[in-house]
Amino acid sequence: MRQRARFSTVILLVAIGAASQRAQAANLTVNCDKKETIHKAVKLLANTNPQGPNTVIVSGSCRENTLIRSMDRLTLIAKNGASITDRSNGTLAVVDIEDSHSVTVQGFTINGGAQGVLCNTASVCYLTGNTLQGPGPIEGPGRLGVDVLRGSRAFLESNVIQNWARGAFIRGSAEVFSSNDVFQDNGGSAIAVLDRSYFESRNSSLDNNGVGIEAGGSGVFLGGGTISGNSSDGIRVLAASEAIFSGPTITANGGAGVLVQDSSFAAFLATSITGNLSGLDVDCEPQFSIARFVDRTGGITNCVESTSKSQPKDLK
Repeated sequence: MRQRARFSTVILLVAIGAASQRAQAANLTVNCDKKETIHKAVKLLANTNPQGPNTVIVSGSCRENTLIRSMDRLTLIAKNGASITDRSNGTLAVVDIEDSHSVTVQGFTINGGAQGVLCNTASVCYLTGNTLQGPGPIEGPGRLGVDVLRGSRAFLESNVIQNWARGAFIRGSAEVFSSNDVFQDNGGSAIAVLDRSYFESRNSSLDNNGVGIEAGGSGVFLGGGTISGNSSDGIRVLAASEAIFSGPTITANGGAGVLVQDSSFAAFLATSITGNLSGLDVDCEPQFSIARFVDRTGGITNCVESTSKSQPKDLK
């Protein structure tokens, strides 16, 4: 009997805890056309329920820079085409996420700023269905659509990122996972991945930028999607980097389709790399570059690879 009573007490405590968690969830609405701000809503939640879950539904045209610091399970949702426009004259991020986990930004048009979205200090950020509109690749030479750094992870789905100096800047052991995104009309690279970081793309397009991807000391995986019409190289695999190609189409870039150099490694498992304008679709620089399965690309190359190395072997 005593054991059954103890068991019942545990069940009761669990139920009370679950109910308490549900009670903490908050849903706020912000209408920027009525002089309300996302900043004030987020500050209120940071003071009352920083661990979440919290949802802020935003309507209207907001002109502000929003800081989200040390908050978890926060969702910002745009209603009826809501927008957030920089008011710092390009000195701050429009949305700055610091030391926070499971922060979602969904459906906004984000205009200008030093960065459209900054995901920093080991944060976990989700960007879904947004348009990040830069001030123009010439007007804002140092501005970044998405800036992910210092051990942070960002998950991008169905966004349009355009008219920045760089579409996404990934550095400091950060990771970005992109799916069905469009990076276009960025003056520098669509993606720059540096300093032991990682970029993975599934069916995203990186078209009509300066360079598609620049990787330095980092890893890249491309599964499907297109890299085309960039004014310089499609992909630069630089400075001790690794790139794995499994399905993308890389064509009609102004330089090489893929440039491999500086002790870097590229593996072309399944990809089409043809019709790039430098005369080489896959360009292996003479000093210490490594490429495998180049014959599968269908393009023109100067990469030297023996037939025995380029063909998979049966192990007996």
